[in-house]
Amino acid sequence: MPRSKQLLKSAKNLDKRKGKQESPATGDDYLAAGVNNEEAGEKWRAGDAAKSTRFFVRALDKYEDGLRLFPRNFDLAYNKARLQYDLAQQPKLLDHLPYSLVDLLNVALESHRYALTVNQYNADLLFNTAQVLTSIAEASNERSSDEATLDGSLRLLQEALELFQRCLSLQEEQLTPTEGVGASASQGAWEVPNAMPERSQCSPQNAVEEEEVWVSIEEPVTNNSLLETLLAQMGALITICSISSNLSKTNIGWIEEYYLEMLQPRIELVSRNSGRLEEISLMRAKFRIAFADASFHVGTIDILTYERELNTVFADCLASRLDEQSLCDRADAEIAFITSVLTLLQMNASAPESEVSQLHDLCWRHATKALEDLTAATKFSQAENLPRSHLRRGDCELIRYGLGKAPLPYELAVRSAPTLIKNAETFYRGAAKLGHISGALEEEREALIKEAAVVKLSGSPEKFSSVKEKYKELTHEVVRDMQDEYLLWPQAIERLSG
Repeated sequence: MPRSKQLLKSAKNLDKRKGKQESPATGDDYLAAGVNNEEAGEKWRAGDAAKSTRFFVRALDKYEDGLRLFPRNFDLAYNKARLQYDLAQQPKLLDHLPYSLVDLLNVALESHRYALTVNQYNADLLFNTAQVLTSIAEASNERSSDEATLDGSLRLLQEALELFQRCLSLQEEQLTPTEGVGASASQGAWEVPNAMPERSQCSPQNAVEEEEVWVSIEEPVTNNSLLETLLAQMGALITICSISSNLSKTNIGWIEEYYLEMLQPRIELVSRNSGRLEEISLMRAKFRIAFADASFHVGTIDILTYERELNTVFADCLASRLDEQSLCDRADAEIAFITSVLTLLQMNASAPESEVSQLHDLCWRHATKALEDLTAATKFSQAENLPRSHLRRGDCELIRYGLGKAPLPYELAVRSAPTLIKNAETFYRGAAKLGHISGALEEEREALIKEAAVVKLSGSPEKFSSVKEKYKELTHEVVRDMQDEYLLWPQAIERLSG
């Protein structure tokens, strides 16, 4: 999520304005109007998404109107950019806006780039801009896997890493002395001007004229601030690894060098006494698996080395942290591993039957492990992502079912076929219901489409036709993703296309 600036209203002459509806006249007036609308939007976010969105749009209008008159007002530029990105992270609100996710993210990126022209030395703005770039790359990859899209995503992610590094350098300069990281953490950091331009919120003359003054409150930079930026950088590296089909061995070497030289030493330094060692361990495990997957795809490791890394990394991680998130992350890693194995099989259609049988057995075992992890994750009393867990359980059952539809069918999958397809339908239906109850709109719709697809493959096409008519574009995206993740076999793709 984007980092918000803290803005406090001074108590000066507030009583004079109470109850008045005056037109904004100064930059602070427009800022006040925008923030007030944002606060109203927050109040309605959970209960009435449409009403909440209307308030947020009004806030954006106020920031935009203010920027037309005061184009160098940083707080207006920052709030506009930050709010646009925040809306892009809220599927329930996005439904009430005339933008697709990628379109709104690109609008937010344009606003962030403008804000950087006003002040390029604000660490929070640099962080948020890098987050927007990463989100655009992730969203674009989910919608298209063509070479041009992947190349564009790689460029965006490289720019994100550069901005994260600039953010980190500024944070290291501003680090609260009592944190005690000192100069050693700044080695290798980006070079930035020693004297940063200071921004005055209002001139002495304006201070006299204006009845209401807004003041930016800069939170002190701590080791935790640095850690957030470092983990976000690691997240960007993980996303780079996910576009492995467009990476080369040179890219893999660069990713490893960046992690070992730029991230790992700093993370170890600033994480001492942070109380976040388990979180860091899980993030490191996710990076190592993403890196192993990318390394496998470019041919620097084989499938057995990949499997050993998968087993070792999460065994170490779960030894110290056994909760819903870590179990779901391991299940996702297992599913990604299966996808890579099945890709290998697809690329080696002439492989001997014995090798195919061994790889099918490998897929079955890891799909079963993923299913066990996801089932365990749903048992936690405070489980926060039940819709996603049930969705992935359905995916695991479809993967296992599909092994029985392969050119060389896996015998256990053939014998279990009726149970597997019924389980998948049940899990998807449960995910849709849980998504509806919890307001997880993305999961609800994805589950509805997947359940309808399974029902059609079982012989009842009506529900799929209805869902497809309601969510035509999304249905196309979900079915394409199911194909890419080997949840559908060739005959199933033909039946769903008909």
